[in-house]
Amino acid sequence: MLWEVRAPLLEEAKQSPFLLSDLAGLEQYIAESYDSRSFVELLQNADDAGASRFVIEKNGEGLLVANDGRSFTQSDFESLCRSAASSKSRGTSIGYRGIGFKSVVGFAQTIHLISGKLSATFSRERTARDIPQATRVPLVRIPHRLENDDRARFANVLDRLTTDGLATVFIFDHLLAGAIEKEFAAFDPTSLLFLRNVRHVDLRTNIEAVITVRRDIVDARTRSIRLRSDGGSSQWTIVEQSNIAIAFCREAEQIVKLDERDALVHAFLPTIEPTGLPVKIHGDISTDPSRMRVVFDERTAAGINDMAALVVVLLDEGLSGKHLPDPAGIIAALIPFTDPRTASFQRHSFKTDLFAAIQRASMGKFDNLRCRPSWINALDFEALAQVSGVRVAPRNLESIEGLSSLLRFLGAKDAGFDELSSALYDTNLTILGVTEVITHLVQLQATKQIDAKRLSTNWRLWPISGKVLSLKEAKAIAKPLDRDFIDLMAEKSGGDTGMRRLLTALTDAATTVVLLPESSTAAVSQQNERSYTPEVGPISLSSLPRVPPLSLKRWRSAEQQVLHLLVAQGWMVEDVSRQNLGYDIEGLTSGGEETYIEVKSIDYPGQPFILTSNEEAVARQKGQRYQLAIVRQVDHFLEVAFVRDPAQKLNFIRQCRQWVWECGVYEYAPQRFQLE
Repeated sequence: MLWEVRAPLLEEAKQSPFLLSDLAGLEQYIAESYDSRSFVELLQNADDAGASRFVIEKNGEGLLVANDGRSFTQSDFESLCRSAASSKSRGTSIGYRGIGFKSVVGFAQTIHLISGKLSATFSRERTARDIPQATRVPLVRIPHRLENDDRARFANVLDRLTTDGLATVFIFDHLLAGAIEKEFAAFDPTSLLFLRNVRHVDLRTNIEAVITVRRDIVDARTRSIRLRSDGGSSQWTIVEQSNIAIAFCREAEQIVKLDERDALVHAFLPTIEPTGLPVKIHGDISTDPSRMRVVFDERTAAGINDMAALVVVLLDEGLSGKHLPDPAGIIAALIPFTDPRTASFQRHSFKTDLFAAIQRASMGKFDNLRCRPSWINALDFEALAQVSGVRVAPRNLESIEGLSSLLRFLGAKDAGFDELSSALYDTNLTILGVTEVITHLVQLQATKQIDAKRLSTNWRLWPISGKVLSLKEAKAIAKPLDRDFIDLMAEKSGGDTGMRRLLTALTDAATTVVLLPESSTAAVSQQNERSYTPEVGPISLSSLPRVPPLSLKRWRSAEQQVLHLLVAQGWMVEDVSRQNLGYDIEGLTSGGEETYIEVKSIDYPGQPFILTSNEEAVARQKGQRYQLAIVRQVDHFLEVAFVRDPAQKLNFIRQCRQWVWECGVYEYAPQRFQLE
């Protein structure tokens, strides 16, 4: 095999020595372009050969790179020698240009190859002797016979590697100082994410490390991957479709968003091009010779369209409630780092093309989806949408930052009042919900956007004696509206004038006086204090089973700190702080009991905190199921004190700041948790 490949190459070089010199310059350019990438090029060659193991071992002045893939064929060997003559097909293998191996000339003067029955040496010195007419010669072009003395210097390690099943070994002889250490220091284990075959990487040099990859099939398009190295481990969920793959990072079995600096485009191997989304994306796209920058040609445009199609499929499935591993996490990881609506004003890049392609791929898919308008809270909006048949995103996705903006970018619109009003006959809204609906109607009437004749007196919007009634029922009962409702209306609209005007338009002045007596509006300067004696009793988590270790990061918000603490204690809870429900966390305790937790941050024990009228009303409604989590961060520790049923156990003073409830007397006996 050696002589069959060597003979024509040698003859070509003798016939065209100037061309050989030009190839030497090309080789040097490739080596410089692939700076700190030679190692991953060897890794991808091993993966293309079907290798599961990849070993690098330093021995004296040489570095041995071995894999257990298939041995070199004559075609493989010829492609290695020639530039841009790869026998690989684009899309079916990582490499396809046939120039990647030339990058290794940057850290060795001589290269030996042993693969199956093939043995050869690449040497500039020996090539220069064969072609004296050339002014300079490339390292990897003319193969030479492997001398016995060279083989003997590495005989022991070669025998050990081949006995261990590593059929192909490259020996990089007379290493250039420091070059290979630079390669290893720059290597990112996530370079293995989109490889097909390599599962074990063993580095035995001045920097010793073992990297393992475990790939498990979840379903027809989903794989679970765990990367382990001396620096730690990482878990990934990879979803594939049409040669496109999106890698979602996982922590504790939940998908998390990547930092923007780590969210890179891969063409099997990582580029330096940001995806614009908190994920890694792989596809058949064109790159420059260094494999580090994306080239925007027709192939890349087609690849970006395929990537966008997969993003839209996952968004649609998550919003439709179809089976996905951690759908909320996947959707959160598909929210762009920046508002995609501004992409057209940004410099042309991969992410601007991807955002535009996502918008094109989503045409018609989200036009019937409605986002929550600002005038209604998430819980009541979900209830109204369900009864009226309006398609909306599940409420558990409401807390995902940026989702509403993305959906509007993809064609969704805010739900209009007319679309939801049919549900007002039958839906049991919360006190906050009816307050928000009435406030919205007051504003629409004041700005002449709605005629009172279009409003129904059969809508259940008027709380009396703890029940939400229609206006017809309220008129028949002839009792005043509930105090909580009136207080909330005053907080939201600054008084009751607008509601009086609305009631009069829907009924008459006499009915308005009965439902909303003039004396019902409290003087804002007056402070009202609860008359009962406070009974303070913080709830302790110490009796619950521990699930160590806790990982509380000091950069998290107070709500997220409490959420992670409770999850670690076995509670099934979620953050709903963005949904304006009167509490920040909801779910089940470890004993299966409903729980609603409002988180309050303090700087020092005894510092007053406030409840809004909505929070105070919900606290009284939920009773024992409602808890306050009073949080203080002190140096490297987090202190958390829990108070169950605060509406009954704490002493609140009514203040005139839009009717909030303040507490300055409470027992603070927190538990401490280490922060990282």
